[in-house]
Amino acid sequence: MKLLLLSDANSIHTLRWLESLSQHGFEIQLFSLFEPNQDSIKKYNKLNIKIISPDLRSKIKDLKQPNLGKMRYLKSIFLLRKTIKYFKPDILHAHYASSYGLLGLLSRFKPYILSVWGSDIYYFPNKNLINKLLIKLIINNSDKVCSTSYAMREIIEKEYKRFDIKVVPFGVDVDLFKPSTNHNKNFTVGTIKSIDNHNGIDCLLEAAKLVIHKHNKNINFLLVGEGSLKKEMQQKTIDLHLEDKVKFTGFVQHEKVIKYYNQLSLFVAVSTRESFGVSILEAAACGIPSITSNIGGLKEVNLNNETGILINPDNPEKLAESIINLFENENLRSKFGINARKRVIKKFNWKDNVNQMIDIYNNYS
Repeated sequence: MKLLLLSDANSIHTLRWLESLSQHGFEIQLFSLFEPNQDSIKKYNKLNIKIISPDLRSKIKDLKQPNLGKMRYLKSIFLLRKTIKYFKPDILHAHYASSYGLLGLLSRFKPYILSVWGSDIYYFPNKNLINKLLIKLIINNSDKVCSTSYAMREIIEKEYKRFDIKVVPFGVDVDLFKPSTNHNKNFTVGTIKSIDNHNGIDCLLEAAKLVIHKHNKNINFLLVGEGSLKKEMQQKTIDLHLEDKVKFTGFVQHEKVIKYYNQLSLFVAVSTRESFGVSILEAAACGIPSITSNIGGLKEVNLNNETGILINPDNPEKLAESIINLFENENLRSKFGINARKRVIKKFNWKDNVNQMIDIYNNYS
């Protein structure tokens, strides 16, 4: 079966899908609006996957903000149609509704499958009415729509009146992500997420201040990732006199990130918006309990008082209290960690998720 994926070549999620699907005999080409970086090129070459790209990165001033440069998205439709003509795919699968989904719609190719990722449903449609109508058009003209979470499926059902959404979680390789036999003696609380406004890093640092300075607990904090607020959060760490207790690692490649999960005693993700929460599942697969916000897809990946603790976002006092609770109660922490891994194996095993997607493809072949 020939499969044409429309997705960002530099996304670890795209790479994981292609790595797994290529092992099942699919002939795959990837259409990406942006050229892959050198590290990604090496990985795609090993998979023998051809990348087609108009390479728009240098032509768009700000990828995160609306601007006239983004009209170049629409010009890439001609290259996409040329790719379809020569590759002759059996299925076109667009990942992310508000860019690749639009291209998939404009290509007029059938069958056309759409996967929604998060901000394309939570953020983009709420900017203005035109965006919302565009997402509605894309969703309602796709042959099949897939969502990583039930939370996003509920939004699509409510806002766009489409009721045949297939939930295919973005799960975890439980053979790769597993508990370490080398236990870290230092109690370490951490997060492995981008250091951006919606990920609650400010709240985590405020909680760290309470844990260390008010309650005098000997706890370390580890922040893994890059982001727009990294320098600001590093300065905040200094201002709060936490520099001896908080470590920033910067960007870590996905294949190396497991080392950092296994340095943690407790994972924290107090995001203000979250479509799913793969990092929480990766931590869970390593037997690490989590404290997360009680919003969006986080309620699906972390069960309160079973695999961890759910709290309201933007509440550093409650976060500090929850950290101290699990710091002082090793038996409860261990119980949550064991439950978390068992649940990932049962419900979020990546191999099972890939097979779910293949079943969808087979229905359209």
